[in-house]
Amino acid sequence: MFKGFMMDSNQTPDSHNKTWRDWFFEPIEQANTLQRADDVSKNLKAWCGLIGSVGCLLFLRFFFLQNEQYRLVKLLEFLHLPEFAGQLEAGISDPLGRLTVWAFGCLLCYFIIPALMVRLLLREKLSDYGFRFASFRDTMMFILPGFIGMAPLIYFASTQIHFLQVYPFYEPNINFGIGAGFILWELMYAMQFIALEFFFRGFMVHCLMGVMGAWAIPVMVIPYCMIHFQKPFPEATASIIAGLALGWIGLKTKSILPGAILHIGVAWSMDGISLMRKGYFN
Repeated sequence: MFKGFMMDSNQTPDSHNKTWRDWFFEPIEQANTLQRADDVSKNLKAWCGLIGSVGCLLFLRFFFLQNEQYRLVKLLEFLHLPEFAGQLEAGISDPLGRLTVWAFGCLLCYFIIPALMVRLLLREKLSDYGFRFASFRDTMMFILPGFIGMAPLIYFASTQIHFLQVYPFYEPNINFGIGAGFILWELMYAMQFIALEFFFRGFMVHCLMGVMGAWAIPVMVIPYCMIHFQKPFPEATASIIAGLALGWIGLKTKSILPGAILHIGVAWSMDGISLMRKGYFN
């Protein structure tokens, strides 16, 4: 049924004599094994993954994006919390304040809500959804080649005007150089990547694998690509390949950590080279 996307279920190569094809398709076959398993809970998990993901993405899109945060103020006013509404309105008048609210929204919608669904509704461990450490060997095996492969692409992207207009999201005052505000932002930026990896490569993929097998990865890539629609076109296009690769890495290592570290390293590099192009390090 999934010819070309999975190994034959009868293939059980000796672990000491694996070919590169065996090594590559092993996590895909493991995912498809879950699909064939007679597990009564997999439909509930799939519904949680689909409905929960849509709800979280909608909430993030219409309440926490920088140009939509006024809805949070109105929501607090509707809940008769005028003091909090006033403090939020004052906070989002500043660029760093808006980015802080966005980063909190990512933490809430990408991690806190899905994690509560896993623990309270599905009664499962977060480690079963990739929220665990991978071995140092597995982590470095994917981080180093991934970063080396991305480095020339980042350098080329930094020569494009649109790239310099977008990155970094928080641009410090060039007259004062890089200060505490920028460092704080980069730490929040890294935090949201960990939450993002848990949401897409952890929560979505593992919820859907029971009914879709390895096809959960390309299904996950659809909304993952869509959150890049406001980014430069090459980056949005590359998110398709990145989503597939990071989904596979998550299955292979059984952890979201390698993908999160790679994501953070690439993002910090993009911000750094953008600042360099703009003369911050002169």
